[in-house]
Amino acid sequence: MTLLKYLQTFYAFSRRKAFRLIRKGKVRVNGEVITQPLYEVGEGDEVEVEGYVPGGSRRMLYVAFHKPPGFVVSRADPRYATIYTLLPPDFYELRPVGRLDVPSEGLLLLTNDGELLHRLTHPKYGVPRGYVVEVSPPPDRELLKRILAGVEDRGELLRAQEAKITSGGKVFLVLKQGKYREIRRMMRRLGRRVKRLKRVFYGTVELDLPPGEWRYLREDEVRSLKELVRLT
Repeated sequence: MTLLKYLQTFYAFSRRKAFRLIRKGKVRVNGEVITQPLYEVGEGDEVEVEGYVPGGSRRMLYVAFHKPPGFVVSRADPRYATIYTLLPPDFYELRPVGRLDVPSEGLLLLTNDGELLHRLTHPKYGVPRGYVVEVSPPPDRELLKRILAGVEDRGELLRAQEAKITSGGKVFLVLKQGKYREIRRMMRRLGRRVKRLKRVFYGTVELDLPPGEWRYLREDEVRSLKELVRLT
């Protein structure tokens, strides 16, 4: 059986899609990349298609990415480079879990698991996000008090669940709402200019990558995220 026919039979791909995957170097036979659609697959050969499992189902992907400042969390933008220019082409179909605006940096999760993404971003589940923020003028106890009490802006109450001053004179915040530009709006209302904003954890996953780098989530990390939002 040719490799082309094999993918159509066991992965439920159309002829066109199977051909394209082979030509793009996404198919391995016994661990070796094969780019010839008419390659003969013998009995006992192991065929792997990057990102897919037999039957044509898309493999669920869970990725942690350290977004650098200056990039937009979007697939296309007329002004800014997008995060997808820093990621493998196969990640183009992954959707971000929440957003980080262009000047912000830090942990961004991406996945094609729609149900998990929905729950991680829905206010009902109150998933915590941690941030370290550098502000000017420097923070004081009064600032922390007001952040925890909540700030009105555009008809919304913006409030952190936790706030403290770090040893480096920055503000560490934990939010559970995920409202649009929440920290920047809050600080502006309190007379502070945000000089740097970095997300250091999302749910149970912590940032452990240099800027611009990514990694797959470990199985225990995926499991803990699902447990956090009661997804079994």
